[in-house]
Amino acid sequence: MAITPQPVLLLTGATGGLGRATVMQAAQRGARLILLGRKPEALMQLADEVVEAGFHEPMLHAIDLSGAQPEDYAQLAELITAHAGRLDGLLHLAADAGAPAPLAHVDPTVWHRLLRVNLTAPFLLTRACLPLLKQSSGKVVFLGDACEAAYLGAYGVAKAGLARQATQWAEEQPGIHVQLFTPPPMPTSLRARLFPGEGPSAVLTPVEAVARQLVDTLL
Repeated sequence: MAITPQPVLLLTGATGGLGRATVMQAAQRGARLILLGRKPEALMQLADEVVEAGFHEPMLHAIDLSGAQPEDYAQLAELITAHAGRLDGLLHLAADAGAPAPLAHVDPTVWHRLLRVNLTAPFLLTRACLPLLKQSSGKVVFLGDACEAAYLGAYGVAKAGLARQATQWAEEQPGIHVQLFTPPPMPTSLRARLFPGEGPSAVLTPVEAVARQLVDTLL
C-alpha cells in the first residue's frame, strides 16, 4: 500500500491570534508547516511551542508583506521546493487593518501599505507558489471579511478586492482548489482595532473554533 505523504502547508500571518490557533490545529493533524511572519522572534517562539507539543518542527520564513517584492516570493518558492519538495496548501491569514477612518482622511502611505499586505501580497505569493500547487492539485484559501461598514479605509477596499481575486484564481486555475473563507467575528487584536467601542456583549466566535474549520478546509 502506498504511503500518503504528510501534507505541506504554507501559512502567512502565522503568529497572529487566528494564525497561532490554526498552526497548532494543523500540526496536531500531522501537517508539515511553513510559517510566515514579520517578526523572527515571534516565529521562533511559535516554532518552540509546536515542537514542545510533540509535533513536527516547522520551517520559518520572516518576511514583511508590506515591502516584499516579486523576487522575494520567487525565492521563497525555491526554498519551499528545496526544503519540502511539494506544497499542498496555502493559507493567507496575514492582515493589517490600521485604524478606522473615513477615506478622505486616510494617509496615502497607510493606504498603500494596507493594500500591499491585504491584496497585493496574497496575489504575489499565490503566483509564486502556483507551479508547486499545480503539481499537488493543492488548495489556496483566502481569508475574507463580511463586514461592509463605512470607515474601514483601505482594509475594507482590499478585502473586497481579495474576494474578487479569489474568484478569478478559481475560475482561471481549475487544476487547484481556491476558496474564500469568511470567518465569523472573532476576539482578535485586528477586530479590536476596527471596532474599539465593541462591548463585552458582542457575540464572538473563539479563534480555536475558526481554526478547526480552516484546517478542515485544507486537509
